[in-house]
Amino acid sequence: MEAEIQILRTLCDEAAPREERLKLIESYAHKSFTLPEHQVVFESIRALFLHGAITPGRLITHLTNRGFPDVDTRKYLSAPPV
Repeated sequence: MEAEIQILRTLCDEAAPREERLKLIESYAHKSFTLPEHQVVFESIRALFLHGAITPGRLITHLTNRGFPDVDTRKYLSAPPV
């Protein structure tokens, strides 16, 4: 499950090359994540990616509009713990 969180963090990392993140999105587009929350976050990231940067505000708004207001997005948007 930590690997899934790392994938989602990479997708949210605006410092990572956009083309690499697009390839990652495409490679996971037809796979299911282990935890339903990870799947929901991935789907929101994928939808937002097509329309610009993945920012905390945009991700929170998208998840809330989809009916998932309680997702703690900090673990997906923050840098991995040292």
